[in-house]
Amino acid sequence: MKVSKALLICGKNIYEKTEIIRNIVKNVESEGIEVGIWNGVEPEPTLESVEEGIEYASDVKFDALVAVGGGSSIDTAKLINLYTTYPTESVLDYIPQPVGKGKPIPGVLKPLIAIPTTSGSGSETTPTAVFTVAESGLKFGLTHEYLLPTLAVVDPINTITMPQQTTASTGLDALMHAIEAYTSKPYNVRPKPIRSDLRPVYVGSNPVSDNIAERSIELIGKYLKRAYHNGQDLEARFGMSLASYMAGIALGNAGTHISHAISLVLGGITDASHGVCAAITAPALLEVLIEVVPEKLAKIAGMLGYDDEPSIKKRAARSVEAIKDLLSGFEFPNGLYDLGIKESDIPSIAEKTLLMRRLLNQSPVDASKKLIERILMRSLKLW
Repeated sequence: MKVSKALLICGKNIYEKTEIIRNIVKNVESEGIEVGIWNGVEPEPTLESVEEGIEYASDVKFDALVAVGGGSSIDTAKLINLYTTYPTESVLDYIPQPVGKGKPIPGVLKPLIAIPTTSGSGSETTPTAVFTVAESGLKFGLTHEYLLPTLAVVDPINTITMPQQTTASTGLDALMHAIEAYTSKPYNVRPKPIRSDLRPVYVGSNPVSDNIAERSIELIGKYLKRAYHNGQDLEARFGMSLASYMAGIALGNAGTHISHAISLVLGGITDASHGVCAAITAPALLEVLIEVVPEKLAKIAGMLGYDDEPSIKKRAARSVEAIKDLLSGFEFPNGLYDLGIKESDIPSIAEKTLLMRRLLNQSPVDASKKLIERILMRSLKLW
């Protein structure tokens, strides 16, 4: 890449508590490349922390970025890359309307090398960056092909430092990426945009992403609990790294929909991790989809080990039970009540979710406020 100086983006925990950053810097500097470090990434990054990173990077000369960590580090690096290459008055300028101004990204960005240390976000494979705007209590995402990392270095060894709960929450995020991509509105039933530049990045479920999503779900069903109970199980870590990467490819092509749209709202009003916010509505979402894509839900049940029903409809219903059983195997909240969400909060959450059209447009069913409220109601208590 002919890089003379790289800016490494990471969080404080991985910088201070592991050898990963020092090993990377040592290897890069041995090639005669200078490395600068900004370790201010927040878990579930806020607009303020992203702006701090942009401000820091604006005063530093660099040819490429290296993002090390989970989705928070990689997403932050994507935004730092964008706003230092094409500065604007506000970070919201490139965010789609009605939230931001929807300004087009002028051109390509600097090379970005993504090195994930979790197995969940799949951000190393996607053109999406997500952050929280505290004043609105919402998470917003920006998706554009120019945000896609230039190179991903996926090494399961880098994931063994993950705490147990992070292993669970990131693994569940990957699972929801795969399930939602697998069940998203098919590529061949989507309306044609009036202009080619309005064509969405996400193309909907298709034969290629479906196969990738299926394999990802199968791997997660096999390895997530193993990685959770024994972080040193390298076979399980390898399986989860592969599953996360594949789920990211499925997500980056087909897109996610209702559960992830809701998760962006939940993430802005609770302290729960993104993976928990995405998975907590999974059983209720699958209940809705039983009548819509029963064949796919039957396959999900089978891939998670629940293939003991003869009829497709009954196996599809078993997918709900499979997800609940998986969630209950971790220290997972028993529904939205455990996140501090009350029944009276549901109309407001549903209203805010409707702003996430970037994701809801991928839903295989009409994502109305009434349907979102139904999913939220069914998610107040899981078992």
